[in-house]
Amino acid sequence: MFDLYSLKARFYPVIILFFPIIVIGVAYSLEFEKIIGLFSSIGVAGALTYLFSQLGRDRGKKKEKELWSSWGGAPSTQLLRLRDTRIDKHTTDRYHQRLHTLCPVPVIPNLDLENTACDECDQVYSSWTKFLITKTRDTKTYSLLFKDNISYGFRRNLWGLKLYGILLTTSLILGNYFFWVFSNGSWNPLLFSNSFKYSTVVLFLVVLFWIFIVNKEWVKVPAFSYAERLCETIDQLP
Repeated sequence: MFDLYSLKARFYPVIILFFPIIVIGVAYSLEFEKIIGLFSSIGVAGALTYLFSQLGRDRGKKKEKELWSSWGGAPSTQLLRLRDTRIDKHTTDRYHQRLHTLCPVPVIPNLDLENTACDECDQVYSSWTKFLITKTRDTKTYSLLFKDNISYGFRRNLWGLKLYGILLTTSLILGNYFFWVFSNGSWNPLLFSNSFKYSTVVLFLVVLFWIFIVNKEWVKVPAFSYAERLCETIDQLP
C-alpha cells in the first residue's frame, strides 16, 4: 500500500504519535489485539493508515518553511551560496558552472551579487535545486540520496506533529491517573495497579522524547546531509 518513502517518512511519524494510545490499550485491554484485528479485517485500519500518513506529511510540509527560515534558508540553497563555507570555494564554483550548463540561468550568481541581491541569487539556487531533484528520482542510482531524503522526511514530519504528540500523551497521563482515582477512591498513585505504574512510566518517557529529542536541530542533521548528497550528484549527472 505504501512505497518505502511514504512508509518511513509519512506513516512512521504518525505511528509514534499514536504510540501512547497503544500503550494504554495494551496495559488495560486483553481484547486490544482482537479489536485491531477486527479493524484490519473490515478495512478500517487500511483507511486510517492512509489518512494518518497524509496527516503526517501535511503537518511537516506546512512547517517546513518555518524550519528553513530558522536555519537561514533551505539547506541546498545555503550550500550553493558562495559566501557559505561548508563547501570549499573551488567546489562551489565548479557546481555553479556545471549547473549553469545543465540548467542555464540569465546570470550566474557571484559573491558581489549575493551581497547586493541575495534573494535573486537564492531564487537561482532554488531553481537549480528543483532541477537536481527532478534528475535524481531514480532511487537505485541515487540510493544514498534517497536514504537521506527518507531520514529528513521522517524527522521533519515527526517535528510537525510535536504539539499534537505532547498534548495527546499528556492527556492520556491525566486520564490514566483520574481513571484510577475514581476507581480506587484514592488520590495516592502508589495504591494503583501495576498497569497504571508501568504505562505511566512509558508515557512520561514519550513526553520527554517529544520535548527534548524532537526539535529543529534534530531535523537539521539529515536535512543538511540530504542537501550535501544532492549537491554531490551535480558531478554525476550526464
